Amino acid sequence: MADVDTGSKGGGRSKKGGPKTKKKSTKIDMTAMVDVAFLLLTFFVLTATMSSSSVMELTMPPKVDEQEKDDLYKKILEDKIMTLVLDDNDIVKYYVGITEPDVQEAYFDNDGVRKVIIGHLLYGQRELGQARCKGKNVEGCWDPIFVIKPRNQSRYKNLVDLLDELAITEAPKYAIDKFTAQDSLLLTGELTAEEP
Repeated sequence: MADVDTGSKGGGRSKKGGPKTKKKSTKIDMTAMVDVAFLLLTFFVLTATMSSSSVMELTMPPKVDEQEKDDLYKKILEDKIMTLVLDDNDIVKYYVGITEPDVQEAYFDNDGVRKVIIGHLLYGQRELGQARCKGKNVEGCWDPIFVIKPRNQSRYKNLVDLLDELAITEAPKYAIDKFTAQDSLLLTGELTAEEP
């Protein structure tokens, strides 16, 4: 170990040197800091609220062949089906029925979409005098069906918002379908009722 000369009488370096300086220890006791770190970690883990994952329930219809599909569509009244097409710029185009649809628009702001959904849910009570269906497979009650068709330029957020609106308004039946070229012609008014 090398010694540091703190100065001697001769001004030079002496072999024995003068009084030795006491070296201080550079070791730091980290025990207290580790204890505090673990206490803080334990505190934050125990007091943090765990976010519960919320899952959106979506039931897809069973796959059926074309003949069964045609028979099923014949049993469903056209007035029960409302098609909601998600378009760009937060626009939802909607129409009721299949053969003679009257395409209209709604927006997500100012509860526009919610008013449309509630209006269709209450249509059976106002126009047909039918109460809402409380159970499954009940005859003579109003159980409207909502078909959601997102276009390619629509935003995923709008699809989630629309599914939320259907859940909030307690819509009994809804499904997601593909947007086809026939739907595009229908929205532009080029598809007439005579065409399939």
